[in-house]
Amino acid sequence: MASAGQALNRPTLPAGYRFSPNNDDLIVYYLKRKILGQQLPADVIPTTDVYASSPDKLPLDDFKGGEANEWFFFSNRSKDDDTIALDGGYYEIDPEGAGPITWEGKIVGYVKTLNFYQGSSPNGTETEWMVEEFRINPEFVPINNNDRSTREKIENLVACKISRVQPEPEW
Repeated sequence: MASAGQALNRPTLPAGYRFSPNNDDLIVYYLKRKILGQQLPADVIPTTDVYASSPDKLPLDDFKGGEANEWFFFSNRSKDDDTIALDGGYYEIDPEGAGPITWEGKIVGYVKTLNFYQGSSPNGTETEWMVEEFRINPEFVPINNNDRSTREKIENLVACKISRVQPEPEW
């Protein structure tokens, strides 16, 4: 008899394993391979439009096998705007949460952090949700200059780590 994960054709990790990649591993072994159409080490990251709705309305149950309050998705890249307005809230870039990601001495990608606020910008209330968006450095992906499909994926496809930071209980 098939388990629930198999019945729904959802990939799962072996018992005892958790999906918790380092930033460079997420770029090198997952995002780059996804862009190039190569097999992933573990096909556990679903694809969804992270910026189409507030984080609590994302299909969080589609990602299995990670740490508590941490989900990964492939998504379209966010706009380069400082604020992304949604119904009921908005994402705002955290300028301190951005920078390059290196692997073996090379810049393989970049990360930026977006915090989610309820309400309207700039007077919203910060929530416990944040997104770390990982994009690949185009120079790290060897492609033919005429390969428009791959070039488009390099520009638009990102890996996102959604986190829900729960406040520490007061004793």
